[in-house]
Amino acid sequence: MKLRNSSAAVHLVAGLGLLLTRTGATADAVSCDRACLDGIAEKYLSAMLVHDPLKAPLARGVRYTENGVELTLPDGLWRTVQSIDTYRLFVTDPTDGSVGLFVKAQENGAPVLVATRLKVTENRISEIESNAARLAATVGGGPSTLQRQDQLGEAPRAQFLTPLPAGERRPRAELMSIVNSYFMGIEHNTGDKPPPFADDCLRLENGTQTTGRPVAAGATPGPLNFSCKDAFALGYYREDTRVRNRRMVAVDEERGLVYAIVYFDHDAVLRSYQLKDGRTVTVRNTAPWTWAIHEIFEINGAGKISQVEAVLQSVPYGMRPGWSTGVHMTSPQALSDGFKEY
Repeated sequence: MKLRNSSAAVHLVAGLGLLLTRTGATADAVSCDRACLDGIAEKYLSAMLVHDPLKAPLARGVRYTENGVELTLPDGLWRTVQSIDTYRLFVTDPTDGSVGLFVKAQENGAPVLVATRLKVTENRISEIESNAARLAATVGGGPSTLQRQDQLGEAPRAQFLTPLPAGERRPRAELMSIVNSYFMGIEHNTGDKPPPFADDCLRLENGTQTTGRPVAAGATPGPLNFSCKDAFALGYYREDTRVRNRRMVAVDEERGLVYAIVYFDHDAVLRSYQLKDGRTVTVRNTAPWTWAIHEIFEINGAGKISQVEAVLQSVPYGMRPGWSTGVHMTSPQALSDGFKEY
């Protein structure tokens, strides 16, 4: 199966000056509504659990990647998953014929978080893009000192599941633009352009809380201890030097959800920087690295980022996704560096 041509339609996002590349919804996408897409996603998970692709509604020539590597089904997770927990976080997009999902599973007795984008054409899955975070002792299994904890529970937070009142729902282009403001803010963050965060904003990464954590006795507060808003405003995350391959791959206007796939590069050139409050942050990691991230954002009725959940892992520095499906938001730093995103 060939990748979709993502240069068919280009739009300018007002105020951001960013290219949006749209691999548009097919004419038959709306024939598979929310219940249809959710049902297909469940059939996909059931088939994976029994390691039998024939039990999933797969299109001829379906393409499957796992952690950026193309595999032939059944392989990877399709051979090793033993159980799938009750936790389900879906971003269902009937307009585009897509569904993004986060689930908790067990793989040969070890926990794994599975983030997957499914593209559905004529009621069959034509594209599968999975990010499987094998849950090591630290978040992401790479250059992180944060000890991982499972704080997801048995069901997603209520904000992810609750439909917004009809009068508070925003167009999909606006929702994607709000999410992109998060990526614009975190790339080389200096604290000068914080995204619109809600007061209740909470971020979990690989099931572990990474904002608003209590400060340990005798410890100095760090980025994990501040709210989403305050951590950005202080200027943390400046070592996230290139936030690129930003793709918005599923949008649920009813619930204000956006499923994004993005790569965070850290070039390891910046060794320290000063926060807005005058404190100095020392960058501990000595070598370049990249996070591959599937991330779900919940935008509340006021148009602010309320809940964030990410499945991420460390991958080779500069790795590209191998897909172009979705709406593209350009990284200014990638442009400046001459980095070819696709």
